[in-house]
Amino acid sequence: MIVAKFGGSSLAEASSFLQVKGIIEASPERRFIVVSAPGKRHGNDAKITDMLLDCHRKAQLGQSFDAEFAGVFSRFQELSKELGLPGALDNELASLRSYIANGTTRDYIVSRGEYLCARLMASWLNIPFVDAKDAVRFDRHGRLMTEETLALLREALLRHERAVLPGFYGADSEGAIHTFTRGGSDISGALAAAAVDADLYENWTDVTGFRAVDPRIIPDASFIVSLTYRELRELSYMGASVMHEEAVFPVRHAGIPTSIRNTGNPQHPGTLILPSPRQIGRLPAVTGIAGKRGFSTIILEKNQMNDEIGFGRKVLSVLEKHHLNFEHLPTGIDALCVMVNSQALNKVRHDVLEEIEQAVHPDVISVQEGIALVACVGAGLFKMHGTIARLFSAVSEQGIQVRTMFQAPSELSIILGVNESDLEKAIVAIYDAFIR
Repeated sequence: MIVAKFGGSSLAEASSFLQVKGIIEASPERRFIVVSAPGKRHGNDAKITDMLLDCHRKAQLGQSFDAEFAGVFSRFQELSKELGLPGALDNELASLRSYIANGTTRDYIVSRGEYLCARLMASWLNIPFVDAKDAVRFDRHGRLMTEETLALLREALLRHERAVLPGFYGADSEGAIHTFTRGGSDISGALAAAAVDADLYENWTDVTGFRAVDPRIIPDASFIVSLTYRELRELSYMGASVMHEEAVFPVRHAGIPTSIRNTGNPQHPGTLILPSPRQIGRLPAVTGIAGKRGFSTIILEKNQMNDEIGFGRKVLSVLEKHHLNFEHLPTGIDALCVMVNSQALNKVRHDVLEEIEQAVHPDVISVQEGIALVACVGAGLFKMHGTIARLFSAVSEQGIQVRTMFQAPSELSIILGVNESDLEKAIVAIYDAFIR
């Protein structure tokens, strides 16, 4: 059984609906379909969700939203007509206009893009529509109630052989609509897959899987055929443009693979995200490389620091007081380094350094700025001899100074600290050494 989620770029116009229908009908295993609101048809176009937001803003200000709503109406009317379903959504759209005029909630209004798209898709495919308000449960504060949602989704979906579910929203026990953050249809799809214990969750979008490196740095960077959820987490944390952790947590927790596919190129296998490296087969040393700028290191030196109980705790308590997260915490016998976000540190730098001085009385305290972190991520990273030597050789041959190095306890990544000006050069060097 497959749950397939289609993003807004896959549903922007009638020709896209035709592509989606072909994908759905290509496999009888694709039983449950989750849809986003229609996205942009071209560069200067607007997403349906943004158009609905404009309607809400105008209505809140007591201004006419006729022009904005006309755009929403015409988009859905055009879609309906081209799909051979003229007027299919006219009553729903008229009702929505009335709700906006009467001051309904923002969440209700912006959820209607997904609702109307799912209604249209269900009518066109001639399969049942399941309203997310009846199957995705939030509490009255807008927080997802995961266990209740999984139970409701399972009951609502499995009573049908096939069905269409709108993404992005749900409702509380009183029926009030609540939405996820933008991109929340990915979460809806993952929840649906987990609820029905799917064999596979497919996320169809306008990209052909994940690349091993940001294509803005290496335009021809290879696609990642498969990776684990833990590798995905590591790459996402280091700034790679991959799925958000929240969007994959339900399927990760349930042990369901996720396939990232391109609606416009359905023959391409995309990227498969798997629960365990054992399912991948032969593991590459490096699966992906990602990097981020904007880090500073607070360096503390003190004679016999290692004999001083609570030294590290005192330092970290100062950071906690000022709401500073630390990224890494390398230590030596008589030295401790705390890596933090530069922008966050600069707001409270004077106070933080002064309070650390008072708390632990270091012999020397200094700050190194302008550090970028490069993460080499791979479940096979430590399965091969000489990996670290190859890594250092790759960057040193390009004249890149390594300012610090961390080995993740998970044995999934090695992180190098380099000068910010060397970030792209370091990524290219590592890619050439391990992947190209």
